[in-house]
Amino acid sequence: ATLAIVASVGLAMYWPARSVAAEGKGLRAIDSWEGELSTGQVASRVLAFALLVLAVVAGRLGDEHELRNIAPALIVGAAWPGLILLSATLGPVWRWLDPWDSAARALGGGGEAEGAGDESGRASPGVLPAVVPATLWVWYLGVYATPLHPRSVGLALAVYALGTVGACLALGRVRWLSRVEVFGLFFGWLARLPRGRLGSWSPPRGTEVVLGVLAGGLLFGAIRKTDLWGGLNAVSGATLWATLGLLGTCLLFAGVLWGLARAAAEAAPGSVARAAIPLVGAIAVAIGMARSRLFTSITLLPSLASDPFGLGWDLFGTAETLADPPLLETRLALLQLAVLLAGLLAGTFVLARLQPRARTWGAVALTVLMAGGTLAVMLAPGV
Repeated sequence: ATLAIVASVGLAMYWPARSVAAEGKGLRAIDSWEGELSTGQVASRVLAFALLVLAVVAGRLGDEHELRNIAPALIVGAAWPGLILLSATLGPVWRWLDPWDSAARALGGGGEAEGAGDESGRASPGVLPAVVPATLWVWYLGVYATPLHPRSVGLALAVYALGTVGACLALGRVRWLSRVEVFGLFFGWLARLPRGRLGSWSPPRGTEVVLGVLAGGLLFGAIRKTDLWGGLNAVSGATLWATLGLLGTCLLFAGVLWGLARAAAEAAPGSVARAAIPLVGAIAVAIGMARSRLFTSITLLPSLASDPFGLGWDLFGTAETLADPPLLETRLALLQLAVLLAGLLAGTFVLARLQPRARTWGAVALTVLMAGGTLAVMLAPGV
């Protein structure tokens, strides 16, 4: 991992610059709240909304065991890291799925352009409000005692869905989704990577802070399960201590990325955020693979699709499908490290679109994030 960081920073600093044309207005929309939807997108969104409702109902009313209820495997185990991977490799997958935007459109939520900005980002008012849902999400994953309990998943999903749709109706669909709704924002940023549009995109104000909160919170959730935090999980007020630790880690990473972005503002504005986006996505996927959670969830989904509530159904004849055994700790740690290296390499080649002397602070950001991700994976492989 150390050699990979050194090699990546070397590439980021000395790779020959590639000129990139500015994005034009004629390109297809990426963000879910933009423009009109195609017939195919409408159809896929209907299915996505049905799955959302299924997850909420199953989580609240189905079997209380997480391996016999579809909500934890579908939402936390598979959808969160899976959508990151799909967005970073295929493009605007979230535009075909976004259930909050679908519900707000169906209920007449405002589609005003205010808050959306253009692809250059010049008109964007910033995304700092997304720090709040980002912090709540990483707190749920890293501090909350039972993030995979079906009742918890169903309640959290219902509250977030109702709150998001309600805010879209009250404050404007585009305004809320383009400034506050952290999942749509993050998936949209990642979706610019496979199209080659991340290098020429101007991030809205506050992007670095949101990325820092996500990275810091996810890394704290992993570190909390190691001996570095160990004993504090058993003391009185453990949740309070964990919350303070998470907030401190979020503040640390957000502050570092914000400071680096300020330092790079004159020579290469937006370069720190653009370089960090693929690596923050890689951190989320690597930690989502912990304890083989991602792989177990994917292999469980065929059987849970036949029996989503754990009532003994077999709707599709797949109820008896068994999950594969978890990966060995060392093998899983190497796979997690490979994901981190892929994110590091992607961020490196985003920086390669800049002039060499404008890459310094982005390379520092990659080094900090990769060091944190590597620490989390190697201190406790498989955790």
